[in-house]
Parts: sequence; structure tokens; C-alpha cells
Amino acid sequence: MAQRLRELIGPLRGQRFCVAYSGGADSTALLAALTGLRARHRLAVRALHVNHRLQPAADAMARSARAAARRLRVPCQVIDAPVAVRRGDSPEAAARVVRYGALQARLRTGEWLVLAQHQDDQVESLLLQLLRGAGVAGLAASPARSGMLLRPLLSVPRTQLLAYLARCRLQWIEDPSNADERYARNFLRLKILPLLRERWPGLGTTLSRSAALAAEAQLLLAARADALLQDAVDGSALRVTVLRRLEPAERRNVLRRWLQLHGLPMPDQRRLLEVAGPLLRARHDAHPFVRWPGALVRRQGDRLHALAEMTDGAPAVAEPGARPGRGG
Repeated sequence: MAQRLRELIGPLRGQRFCVAYSGGADSTALLAALTGLRARHRLAVRALHVNHRLQPAADAMARSARAAARRLRVPCQVIDAPVAVRRGDSPEAAARVVRYGALQARLRTGEWLVLAQHQDDQVESLLLQLLRGAGVAGLAASPARSGMLLRPLLSVPRTQLLAYLARCRLQWIEDPSNADERYARNFLRLKILPLLRERWPGLGTTLSRSAALAAEAQLLLAARADALLQDAVDGSALRVTVLRRLEPAERRNVLRRWLQLHGLPMPDQRRLLEVAGPLLRARHDAHPFVRWPGALVRRQGDRLHALAEMTDGAPAVAEPGARPGRGG
């Protein structure tokens, strides 16, 4: 853990870490590993647990998470963040947006938000993105560092985390929803991946390599989009007339990059095509918009505006440079 953190952020002495703590095996292993470094490197470590109240066991899980953190002598704050799911939206996606916002809102200046996503999570994410028809950005999965957000366990398989917990004799919370195969990620984890690993034991390493190559390609696409954005940007908005002059593929690349710079969740392909097509072709005096979980893009004359949507559905303009996170 110490070596990986040094690779990501440099010297450890005096650093402050905030762990997105579900109380499950992954985040418990992460929290325990950080507390093991605390005295030697004079680290400050605390935990945040987000309670979405999406299941009957949610309050009991929050109490258990706080108690587990206390046994590790780590302060743990429980954040009450109910999720309102619009018709047609994914509960998982809606909860993720709310969780990211809740964690970021409570992050202190100079503090690192640390997530427990590991190699198996990255494999699941990559396969899910393939099944959804994602592009390079989706296949790039999650970076090990994004702003003040860290994922130091991406190269670690879950079996290694479980072995660590057993050696340390640490207990964790089993989330009942993890056994519900109605959720796509659970179905993939419980039914499909065991079969794939039986045939390809090195699946985790090879798919992680594919995600890294996709991330490399995405850097080139981002650089191209940044160059095109120079002519299109008007304050926090984009000029519609400039976007219309771009080739369709370039236009979509620019829009994805613009949304990323605003710290907004990416739309699915259908909604992105709506923004890049009908929204830009609408009459000058129309005020059309396209919405997806956590975000909204609105057209006003020759200007395109990106907004973040709060949990109560009220829009607020997203600030450039805002960064999303994820609970683990």
C-alpha cells in the first residue's frame, strides 16, 4: 500500500486520507491497510459511509460500519443521502451520482478521497461497458488517480484482499443486495466471471491491460478535443455554431470532453446523440434540453450549458474542474 500510494502522490508523511467506507470486505481491507501506515508516516485517516436507504438493512449496515471503523480507531461519519430514481433510470447509476456528490461535498481541503475499487471491479466495469456498447472512454474504466481521488487497489485481485482480512482477523459487512442477480454487475460477478476465469485464469491481468490501453487512447482523444474546445468555449458554455461546423465524430468527442471537464457523469450513446444532433439543430429561439442521471444539457440560443442535477431534481450549474468519486 505504501509503495502504491507513493507512486500516485509522492511522499506520504503528513498526508490526509478519507476512505469511502461501505463496511464491506474491500473497503475494510483498504481502511485497515491505511491505518497500518498511520503511525509510521503520521497519516490522518478517517472514513465516510453513505446511507442511501435503498434497502431495509441500510441503517443496520451504517451502524456496523461505524462500529468496525471504531475498532480500527478511525472516526467514521455516516452521510444520509436518499436516492430519488426517475422512471427509466438505473437505481445503481442514480445512487452512484448521489454517492459521488455526497463524498465530494464532505472532502476537506488537501485531503485525498480513497476508494476501494480493485482489479475484479475493473474487470466487471470493462465487461459491462462492452455489453453497453461503450466507446474508448468507457473501456478505459477507472484511473488510479483523478484529481484528489485515489484508487490504489486497482492492480490487486479480491482474493488477495480476502486473504489479508483473514490474516488480520478482520470482520466485514455482507451487503444483502450483492447477492441479487437482478443487478447486472452481480449477475456478471456471480454467474459469468467464474466461468470465464475457469477457461482464462489470467483474465484479471489481461483485461486490466486492455483498460490501460484504452486509457492511453483516451488521452489522445482528450488532447484533440482540448484543441477544438478553444474555439467553441464561451465562458462555461459552448457555442452551438462552432459545434455545428465539426464532423459528427469530432463533435461527440468534444462534447464528452466538455462534460468531463465539468465533472459531470457521461450520458449513454442515445442521449449523447440527442445532444450532438437534434439539440444543436433546434430553432434559435427554442430551449430544448437533454437529461440523464446527475446531469442536464440545455440549449439557449447559440449557447450550450451543462448543469449538475441535485438529488432533489433542482439544477445547479456545474463548476469546471469538479471531480466525481465513487464509494467502495
